[in-house]
Amino acid sequence: MPEGLAALPDELYDLAAAMFGEGNIAPSRWPAGGELQIGDEVYRPVSPAYRDLVPADGPWRPVWNVMGTLAELHGEDNVRLVVWFGG
Repeated sequence: MPEGLAALPDELYDLAAAMFGEGNIAPSRWPAGGELQIGDEVYRPVSPAYRDLVPADGPWRPVWNVMGTLAELHGEDNVRLVVWFGG
């Protein structure tokens, strides 16, 4: 797990349901700027970039190289990677 991220306490989901509605208990569904406090801890949604989750020097290196080249040619905002793992 990336530094600074931790599992969420169960009580956070109850608090999120009360504050943001039953369908919005996951932090990714909280409103913009949404945060919740339990005791001294404040919880805010974090959306890490995939490059933070998948090392650039591992088996995905060729993919990141191609993505970098495409970003140079077309701009970062115009490049997306969609991956499907079938099974």
